[in-house]
Parts: sequence; C-alpha cells; structure tokens
Amino acid sequence: MSRISDAFKNGKAFIPFITAGDPNLKTTEKLVLAMAEAGADLIELGIPFSDPVAEGVVIQRADERALAAGTTTDRIFETVQRIRQKTDVPLAFMTYVNPIYVYGPDRFMKSCRDTGIDAVIVPDLPFEEKEEIKPYCEKNGVSLISLIAPTSDDRIAMIAREAEGFVYVVSSLGVTGVRSE
Repeated sequence: MSRISDAFKNGKAFIPFITAGDPNLKTTEKLVLAMAEAGADLIELGIPFSDPVAEGVVIQRADERALAAGTTTDRIFETVQRIRQKTDVPLAFMTYVNPIYVYGPDRFMKSCRDTGIDAVIVPDLPFEEKEEIKPYCEKNGVSLISLIAPTSDDRIAMIAREAEGFVYVVSSLGVTGVRSE
C-alpha cells in the first residue's frame, strides 16, 4: 500500500497546507513535523511562485515572503530530504507548471522521488494537457493529482476515472482563501 493510499484508509484525510520557506525553511521543517505529529494524514507543501494564479491574497503573500527569504526549489528539496528522515507522512507539492519546466520535468520528478515527495498538484495544468508531465511522474513513481472543479457530470466522471492518489475537489470557483458567503 502506498503512503497516499494509507492516508485515506479511514475514508477521510486531514490535509494541511503550508508554503515552503515562509518565513524560512527551518521553520517549514519544524511546522511540517509538528503537523505530522499532530495527526496530519498528508501534508501539502506549496512551492512559492511569483505568479500563483490559483491562490488568494494570504498564499500570495506567503509566496512573496518565501521568495524574498531566498527559498529555491533546490533548497525545498533539501528540506524535504531532512523531513523524510523524521516522518513517513505522505507529502505532496502544490506547484505550478512553470517551476516544473524551469527545473526540468524529468529532473523535478526525479528529485521528488529521491527526496520522498509522493505527489504533485498542479492547479494550472489543464486535464487535457496532463500528458505534458504525467510520463515524468509515472517514470519516477510520483502521483499526479487531478483537480475537479464545478463542471459537467461527464467531465467529472472522465477526470475521476483517470485519477490517481486522490482527487482534489475544488469546491468553488475563484482563488483560494476566505469567502464572505
């Protein structure tokens, strides 16, 4: 059984999110370990990006702080490697297509595999274009998590049929964050 399958063995999973490097990577490491110790079933680590189109103001500011603090993808991988020595909780990167391509898709997924990242969530990767990175994920044993937004029943069924790991259900249109309704 994979770490992700194990996370959902009781049906539901508690999945907290943190932006890697906000305020710094040492704190990120401590917080991830605290979340694991507190019972997180799976932890999402956001890779900071200068144009996080799916994120609301809170995560945008966290990304800005992390980037200003000198957070890089290489340094995040080093942090994940240290985290992996202390916990087996499943870890998923929340990132965008651009950082994957800048790093190189094969190199990125190989680094995910080598450091213990179980999955990647790529909110700006349309389902129809998933084949752009899916072969690299498969080659390295990294799950590419499908997102399902409010859409037609046929599209939901199509995406769910091809999903692996788990399905990220987007509950409302727009960016992440607090809503007034």
